[in-house]
Amino acid sequence: MQLRIFKTALVLFFFLGISASLFAQKDKGFNFPPDFGKTETTVLIGEGSKDKISEAMLEAFEKEYGGKFIAEAAADKKKTTDKDQFRYVFFVTEEVQPAQFIGRDRFPATTNYRFGLFDLKTGIRYQTEYVSGAYGKGAKYYVKNLEKFRKDNGGK
Repeated sequence: MQLRIFKTALVLFFFLGISASLFAQKDKGFNFPPDFGKTETTVLIGEGSKDKISEAMLEAFEKEYGGKFIAEAAADKKKTTDKDQFRYVFFVTEEVQPAQFIGRDRFPATTNYRFGLFDLKTGIRYQTEYVSGAYGKGAKYYVKNLEKFRKDNGGK
């Protein structure tokens, strides 16, 4: 009898572990705005702290995104005060880890990047929970999943 309960508990634990793992992989900490993609909007791509970061952000949208977008520098030439048409701003934040000395070892300073959308209408920032050590790959990964979310949410 105890062996049977043990086997049942083991199988249950196994299936719960798999389902929890699948659920965790589905979200991945993106924190997209819940209504993103339900109405057509043009995403403004904010400027990074360096030109190469801004270029990588724009390139990610050009390769991975199917909706409308415009770089913030180009948007200055257009009227972008309409918060329905230009509701979201794509941004990147940098988190610098200073160099550390532990014993005789020196660990150099590193920079991690976090991506997100700022909703101009509500004033809410939707920022990723994860960080990326590479701004180009991180932006591409974020935008690829943003496009999937947009399509799943009704975007065309």
